[in-house]
Amino acid sequence: MSVIPCLVDRWSEENNNIILTWKQNERVLEPDHHVKKRCWSESLKLLQKIQGIPADTERLELEMTISYNTFLFSLNFSNASEIEESLTNSLLRGLEACGSQVSCSDPVQLWETVLHSFGASVFVPCVHKLLLIQWMLWLMQGQLDRVLTLLMQTNHKRERSAPVNLQTETRNLDLSTEEDSSLKVAMAAKDLKDLLHICTVMCQGVEQMKMEKYSEALEAFQEAEGLPSPRSLLAQLHNLTGQSFAKLGQPHCALHFYRKAVEVDCACHSALYQSALVFRQLGNPKAEMEALHLLYSAVQLQSDKSSSSATLVSPAVLFGGAQMTFISRVPSPSLILHTLAHTCVFNGSISDGVEYYLDLLASLQSDGKDLILNGDGTSFPRIPVVYLEAGFALLKAKRYGDALVVCEEVITSTLDVLPERLLLDADEKLKGADADVVLENVDLVLWAGAAHLLQAQAHWKLKDTKEAITDFTRAINQLVKVFIKQKDWKQKHFGNSEAMIERMVTVEAAKGQALAGRGLCFLEGGQLKEALRDLNLSLQMTQGCKNTEMWLTEVLWRLNRREEASAQWRDIHSTKDAPKSIKLPLYLQLWPDDTAFDFSDLKKKMEEYIQAKKT
Repeated sequence: MSVIPCLVDRWSEENNNIILTWKQNERVLEPDHHVKKRCWSESLKLLQKIQGIPADTERLELEMTISYNTFLFSLNFSNASEIEESLTNSLLRGLEACGSQVSCSDPVQLWETVLHSFGASVFVPCVHKLLLIQWMLWLMQGQLDRVLTLLMQTNHKRERSAPVNLQTETRNLDLSTEEDSSLKVAMAAKDLKDLLHICTVMCQGVEQMKMEKYSEALEAFQEAEGLPSPRSLLAQLHNLTGQSFAKLGQPHCALHFYRKAVEVDCACHSALYQSALVFRQLGNPKAEMEALHLLYSAVQLQSDKSSSSATLVSPAVLFGGAQMTFISRVPSPSLILHTLAHTCVFNGSISDGVEYYLDLLASLQSDGKDLILNGDGTSFPRIPVVYLEAGFALLKAKRYGDALVVCEEVITSTLDVLPERLLLDADEKLKGADADVVLENVDLVLWAGAAHLLQAQAHWKLKDTKEAITDFTRAINQLVKVFIKQKDWKQKHFGNSEAMIERMVTVEAAKGQALAGRGLCFLEGGQLKEALRDLNLSLQMTQGCKNTEMWLTEVLWRLNRREEASAQWRDIHSTKDAPKSIKLPLYLQLWPDDTAFDFSDLKKKMEEYIQAKKT
């Protein structure tokens, strides 16, 4: 019989050596991931050896401790179902050693039997260690109802005066977390319990947020903030608290907690992103751009660093994929960069916006993506749109040559896929794939037309009127490929497709801009009849455009049609409702300083003429 004690001593020493190796690795600045894998492998072999002989109470504490360590090491190398199967086997062996009979292997019923069988034994601390593993596995799988049942079984002796809920049961959980100094563990049971406690409350809060119960979620997060936790987890708690306040319509409280999150852990990128969203909501573009800039810099720094970690049980593992995605929502670096570039240009920080757009184009080119790549289901815009926005930004920055080059990329890439003509029926209800094909073709036409339009504006700024007229004409020729049968199409619904209506309004606006631009070129060149034609057509497309109306007045005056010119002038300056604004892409935005035309002389002539008519 002396063989068994000898084996127990040897296996205990093996366990302790594995844990010592792991603890030494945990303490170094750059932990070696391979050490974790080696510890797992050696611990698993040790467990297999001890489970290769019948279970016995003399070895039960050792076996349960080695099981606990092995399951912790397994988190990075096995899936939850495999670990749970091994856990069930360990529990059954424990019951077998005590001579207990098990009628069912259902985990919930099994734990009820285990807790009853070991309730007053010396093995309770070891059983509770394995209970923590079960809690961890169910938490990872989002099975909060099973966690609640497990904790209620553990707390079965406690009198309940309040309604049963997960937060209460977790708060009042009484586990034996004493450690046997002769058997080392990879993670102290108390530390694991504290981590599971805070993560469970957070998960419960996230579930309430998903159900839009923001007040209840806020209560859960505020309770969790008082619990011991790693800095990174506390930062995420502040971040979730901020999100709850934002949903409850308290943006300034939200910003306070986002700031606390970043102060606690500068790697809490989600808090920076959420801050940018709140600043946008509050109409503070300067603060929004600053938050986005910090976010992009932080994400870039993180991508350059190694992601190795010495943590055995990380919050990211406990929350599971769906929960962690919700908690740490941050767009991709490309989307952050696009949002930053777009926000800068839209709010007048043109030079910064240009640099961000050029960085983004360089990134897209290095990825080797086709310019006419289909959308990937994210909020990142189609790549031709990014190029057009970059061209627009370059145009605003007076980098006309660069704008021409960027827009040429769009023209070249769409050349072979452009449809010859698109005849649309507003009464026809397109569905599914057919509607997608039509939208894609309209987009191709719009992108090509907009690229020529931007090139025309660049040539116009370069005082190359001939090339400007050529490109305005090319833009018009592209955009008129889209033709709608019904004249009253704006009152139609295109088969209830808001996307199609939005596209057609955009195409019409682009046509109007191209015609107005060419009309202005004709006006400057003295081709008054051509200017009159284009400006009238432009106003049919985009009614209420003040600059176009002023240019039309100038043309009428120069054509000696003074009465029409004065009527047009009075119409412009009469008090009437502003034209209904339409939402246009950034690359088609009209800017007040882009008139490039001095109306002071026209104003003087019109006022003198109208005054003379009165006398």
